[in-house]
Amino acid sequence: MELTQRKIIRLAEKIHNQLRLLQGSRFGEVIRRTGHLMENVEQLRRTSNLLAVCIGKNWNTAAEQMTDRVVQNLRDLPYNSGEIERVIESSKLKLPAIQDILADLQQAQEEFEDLKYVEDDDLLVVTTEAIELEGYHLGEFEIRLQIGSLSEFKRHGAIYRVVALDPHSAACNDAVTHPHVSDEHMCEGDASAAITAALTNGRICDFFQLVTAVLTNYNPNSPYVALADWEGRPCYDCGYTMGGDDIHWCSSCENDFCDECTSYCRRCDDTTCRGCLEECSACGDLVCPSCKMKCPECGKLICKTCHEEQLCPCVQEREEQQEQQEQENDNEREHVESTSTAGNGDDATDNATEQVGIEAA
Repeated sequence: MELTQRKIIRLAEKIHNQLRLLQGSRFGEVIRRTGHLMENVEQLRRTSNLLAVCIGKNWNTAAEQMTDRVVQNLRDLPYNSGEIERVIESSKLKLPAIQDILADLQQAQEEFEDLKYVEDDDLLVVTTEAIELEGYHLGEFEIRLQIGSLSEFKRHGAIYRVVALDPHSAACNDAVTHPHVSDEHMCEGDASAAITAALTNGRICDFFQLVTAVLTNYNPNSPYVALADWEGRPCYDCGYTMGGDDIHWCSSCENDFCDECTSYCRRCDDTTCRGCLEECSACGDLVCPSCKMKCPECGKLICKTCHEEQLCPCVQEREEQQEQQEQENDNEREHVESTSTAGNGDDATDNATEQVGIEAA
């Protein structure tokens, strides 16, 4: 909707009414928080009475517990009283005159030529220029302020949204359309206090300028997704573009890999790319370079565990050969013994025959 002078005046009146409601809600917040403080004091009184009972009955262990509660209650008092003081101070802010809000809206019209009011949704909207940060094109954004929510006594990030008109989202997260915007909510960072002050004082032009400043500047210390990772990283093996939780670092070759190209060592459980894993010739498990070795006897690849337990195939082959050799030796020994026994029997038979012949003669 085009903002005529008449409509701007109506909008200024509406914003003024919202701010008046906000001021009234802060008075109610003072009452609510004072109630919390009174509950805290009452809890302290009850704990003190219980402590007196414990002392009177010489219940020293229970008395120690009561003193701990007293300390906790005392620690809560400064917080609750401080919150009351903060709300009272904020409620003392002078309500801006309608003329001041009107002048601010007129300034916003001059500052943002495309300023518009969407009456059906009660939104005051500004469109930024196409934003580019460190060579990354992010496109235009709409800053949508919910006028009817100005009176809500809560964080003001909930009453405006930052919407990408032609999203160039991070590769790892479609909801992140800007390093400082996720799900259409902007991380205000150091600008949070200034944005809140602008909204609560009816300085709408300042609000739009502050949000635009956050969008056109990159803070590397607090992004949802860093610009360095905006387009993701290619998998070292297959080239698939990865981002966020999809990236796995192989500690063996020190490269990044995707889920499909990554596995783990069955001995140390370290994340390892499939190219760095090899199968142990003894147990068949996949092991990383740190957990594998060559058998000193046969040179086959085995894991260190199998080497320590002497499970290499060559050990088994050697044992089988030894068993076979021992079997052959046993067989040969039995053959010799049986042959020797048979020879002795023939000699005895011949001797007996000769003796019979002599006796007959």
